[in-house]
This record gives sequence, structure tokens and C-alpha cells, in this order.
Amino acid sequence: MPSLRSRFPVELGSVRDPETQVGRLHRLAMARGPGWGLTRLLRRVVQVDGENSAGQTGLFLSALLGHSSAVQLLLTFGANPNHRCLDGSTPVHAGAFSGRSLVMLHLLQAGGDLRLHDQQGRTPRDWAEQGGAKQSWEVLELLELCRAHISALAHGGELAANASLGQLQASSRHSPCGSLSLPRLVHADRAPRPEHSRRPSQIPALGFGQLSSLWPLGLVTGIPLADPKELLPAQGEPDRTYESSSHTLMANLLWKGHPVTARQLKAPGTQPDVLLADLQHCSTLHHPNLLLLMALSPSADLSGLCLLFEPVWLGSLHVVLHPRGPSPGGPCTVPGLSPGHLLLQVLEALLFLQARWRAHGGLSSHAVQLVRPGLAKVGSLEHGRPLHQRWLQPRPQQGCSRGGPGPGLPPPPELYPWLPLELICGDMPAATSDLYSFCILAQEVFTGELPWAGRKGPEVKAKLEAGESPALDPLVPAPYQALVQAGLGLGPADRWGSLQNTRYLLREAMAQDPAPEVSSPMHWSARCPVSQGFLPGPEDS
Repeated sequence: MPSLRSRFPVELGSVRDPETQVGRLHRLAMARGPGWGLTRLLRRVVQVDGENSAGQTGLFLSALLGHSSAVQLLLTFGANPNHRCLDGSTPVHAGAFSGRSLVMLHLLQAGGDLRLHDQQGRTPRDWAEQGGAKQSWEVLELLELCRAHISALAHGGELAANASLGQLQASSRHSPCGSLSLPRLVHADRAPRPEHSRRPSQIPALGFGQLSSLWPLGLVTGIPLADPKELLPAQGEPDRTYESSSHTLMANLLWKGHPVTARQLKAPGTQPDVLLADLQHCSTLHHPNLLLLMALSPSADLSGLCLLFEPVWLGSLHVVLHPRGPSPGGPCTVPGLSPGHLLLQVLEALLFLQARWRAHGGLSSHAVQLVRPGLAKVGSLEHGRPLHQRWLQPRPQQGCSRGGPGPGLPPPPELYPWLPLELICGDMPAATSDLYSFCILAQEVFTGELPWAGRKGPEVKAKLEAGESPALDPLVPAPYQALVQAGLGLGPADRWGSLQNTRYLLREAMAQDPAPEVSSPMHWSARCPVSQGFLPGPEDS
């Protein structure tokens, strides 16, 4: 539609073959009129979030054009309202630009998030202001209505926690939706879905995070909200703040007197997309070797948040292996863990993710958290992506969905030394993508050296694109060399291992290691710059 392209804030992508199912889906999503053709297509086995050349989905296109009926239909069949296009925008951005408040309501009730930014740093509200449609004021007032309602719920404001949207709407000067009844839409959203529905039931999110969601079916659970006033600096123990990524920090705090580790932005007020993506994944994935999310604390204006995890007493594996300044006596060792046992705990977390058809997508020593001596857990799930290899699991029956969070954020260059080329380039992860990162991590654990001799991300990417694969480090102990070598292939077809086979080989190698070196907590407290002499006692664990 060339005549429409000039008035949009982004270029519309294209599908190479318009007659494919994805091509037909996009064409019907953009068309006006009855949606019986779109319904018939969706009832078949079709990828509802199939992308065009710009990473845009049918939901993004229909929302951009303001086609509320198509938006509602696509959401009913499981379309993701927070799907990221190549420019970082989402269908919520597109719906805000359209100026159609009914489109925005459908997206928000399906879990659309108003806090996400595109690559230019713009939120859906910015897109609504840029739209210039006559009814854009309705969308802007709807966004403010949602913000005020969730703020009252999160911070216990003047409005009662059970205040209805109808009461909120009546209290506003202008109705943001004309004759649209917000309570009617909310109750309709809670009604049972048709038989062909693929989306699990959920409480409307209203633009600031899904309040509760679970799939497969189970008891409805929630993540507690912590008032920022309840978070205090840890008393009687040293500061253990360390970098978690280029944008976030891990800091030890007290929440209602209980120790927690808060993941928060380095600079308050900056874009919280990394934390939002991590929240989306870790709130639905639970395993003994995944870092446990305890609560989240939204900022006063709801534009930011920090995540409260179980206390991490020793810091990340990266902090341990690569302390700032000279390290006395050679590379640091992990307290209470031999290298084999450490890697086995990481491997168990990766196997759990793969069983849920997920790839971690950003595994590095930054993501491995040493919770206490003898226990390592994997965090930083914001780069997770779905696996689609059919051989991993039989295809689900029609009408069912695998559920789970959608694709995470693309990995930043700082993680390239640990990642395979397919993840660096943004391609769909293979079943062995996490295996590659695991083998790079294993070399780092055994040698104490950064991957690729400490080269920066862009340089590593250039080497991989030139066909150079990482070499096996001779410092890796002989029993472990075969399992590490198996996963270092340049492409997925060059890796002849698997996570399951690696677990078997790892256990065999550990059995051949007669006396693995395990450092004591006292030895650790004298060497680790994060703990600074403080370690939890039995009552703290």
C-alpha cells in the first residue's frame, strides 16, 4: 500500500511470497470489512505472529491501521501484543499511533505494555502524540486512565484497590472512548473464550504488566508489589553492588526487614526494557537453578521498576572469575563448588528452559549468580527466545498453545564473546545455541580467562562472520575436553553435541576427577571483592 507508507512513523515491511500463509494473514489483517476470511485462515495451522521483512506481524499492521475487529480476532488466536519489530516497536505502539481507543483497549487487556521503548526511545504515548489523528486525545486520556488506576492499585492511593474502571471513567472530565463501556469490555475479556481460542485466561493488564497469568492451566498466582518506601539499604553488612549488564546493577537491600538482591537500572529514569523483559520470563519460569524472583517494585510514576530476587551473597560468576585489580594466587575459585558441579547446575537450568521450548539466548558469566557457597543459579533471562525445532517435541494439537513469554531483547555487543553467530545476527536459535554458550562458559570456568582473549563484541562478531570458530583451550582438563569441543562449532550443524549428551559426559568427566578443588568460605571471604568478609550463616541460607 504505497499511498499509506508516507504517513506512518515506520516503513511497512513486505512478505517475499504474498501467497504464503503469512502473506495472506498480513493482507487480510490490513483489509477492511468482514473478517470471515481471516477467521478461516487462523483456524488452520498458521503462525499468528509471522513476520514480514521489517519484523512486523499481522497484529502490528492491523493495529497501525486502526482495524479493531482484526486486532481483537488476532489477539483471540494468541497474537503477542508486545512482539518486537526490527525497530523495537510493538503493536501497542502501532495502536497508539492509530488513534483508535478501542484498538488500544483490546491490546492492553491482552497484556500490552505501555512502558516499552522502540530503538529511538519512544513509548506508545510518544507514538500517540505523533499520530495527529482527530481522536488521539481519546487514546491519550485512556493511557492516563490506565496509569492512574494501576498506580492506585500499586501504591495504595486515594482510590480503593477494588475501584472499578467504570468509577475511574466517570471521574474523568471526558470519556476517553465515547460510547465505549470499559466495564463491559473488561467483563467480556474475563468471559470464557471460544473453543478455537489459543490464549490462556488472564486478568487484564491495563498496560503496566500482567497482574497474573499461568499456562498450562493451574492456580492463579501473582508477584507481590513492593512499595519503594519499603526498600532500605542493608544494615550491618557491606555493600555488595555489582554490574549485571551494561544498563543494570545488582544491589543488596532489605525489603520489610528481609534481605533481597534488587536488579535495578544504573541511571534512574532510563529505559526499563531490560528489566521488563527479564520480568516477563522469570515470572513464568521456575526451577531450583533459576534465580528466584520474589517481588517487583514499580517507580512512583510506573515508568520504571526494579526486580527483587532472592539474596545473592557472592555476586555473579563474572565478578568471581574476573575481579577488579590483581587477583592473588591465580584465578579465583568458586566457594563450595568444583568446576564440574558449577557447570552441572548451569546445565540443569538450560535443560529446563529447553524442555519449555526456550533458549536462554544470553548465557554468560554475568548471568550465573552465586547465591551462596555451593549453589549457582542462572538469571538474566531478558534475551530468551522460543525454540521451534519440531524434533524437540511433537507438534501440539490444534487449538492449544505452548504459551510462555515471547521473544526477548536482542543481545548487546558485550555478550557477543559468549554467543553463537545465529544469536548475534538475531536469527532463530537452534537447539545447540545455548550449548555453544555453555561450552564457552566452561572454558572460562576452567581457565579463568575471558572468552576470545578478552576481545570486544564487534571484533568477535567479525571473526565469526569470517568463518573463524573458537578454539579449544589446552588448559581445559583432559576429561572435559571432549564435551567442550563438541559445542564450539561455528554453525548449528557443526556442533555434534546436545545439552542432554553434555550432561552425561559432564558426569562421566566429574567421576574421573579424583580430587576436585573446592574453596572454603573462609578462603573465599579473603579473596572476593563483593563479599568483603561477609558470608551468610546457616540461619541466613
